[in-house]
Amino acid sequence: MQKVLVIDDAIEIAISVEAAIGSASISVDAAYTVKEALEKAAATLYDLLIVDIMLPDGDGFDLLLKLRNLEQYGQVPVIFVTAREDVSSVVSAFSLGAEDYIVKPFHLLELRARVERRLLPREPRTAGPKDDQIIAGQLVISPQSQRVKLKGKNDFVPLTAREFKILLLLVKSPDYVFSRKAILDQVWGSDITVTDRTVDAHICYLRKKLHQVSGCIESVSGEGYRFNPNFN
Repeated sequence: MQKVLVIDDAIEIAISVEAAIGSASISVDAAYTVKEALEKAAATLYDLLIVDIMLPDGDGFDLLLKLRNLEQYGQVPVIFVTAREDVSSVVSAFSLGAEDYIVKPFHLLELRARVERRLLPREPRTAGPKDDQIIAGQLVISPQSQRVKLKGKNDFVPLTAREFKILLLLVKSPDYVFSRKAILDQVWGSDITVTDRTVDAHICYLRKKLHQVSGCIESVSGEGYRFNPNFN
């Protein structure tokens, strides 16, 4: 059975979502605060998260960043369902890795269709060209499969797609200082409006996931970030 967590302070939203998508194959759980959402996500692995932006003890954007820092939630799809329809909120949601954005009030059939689309099983990858690895300091990077591991380790570092793109960007130009704007332009695109805070947040969570080699990503005061291949 697939499990969906609805994170919204309005009980009626959780009830509506369960009525729309609950079935013998999909179970729906609810959390009404950021704190409760993090507790439930830590205790249970959900297959999909439906998140409101405005929550009593925080906002959905910060919650998503915290969830992405949990190893098991690096790739779990997220749908924002919110009353906020301003362009900046939509852009921020997608820049943080959300798969969909639905504005309240919503039609239950539309929500069901979008949820079912995100819960479709991923097709297995067919054999393709060899994924040439990049060895950068203590990191072993596979660009094609978008995987990273540490030398001598078998476990992959659970990076999100954007975290991987940031790391690969820095690694390909060692010792070069990338400004936050340059990172935004090359990872998010110059036509997307997001703030420097978004870059800083992604770098912060990327470093945490790299654990003992996090120092290979260096901050350059007033400038941006660079990759130090000689960090041990």
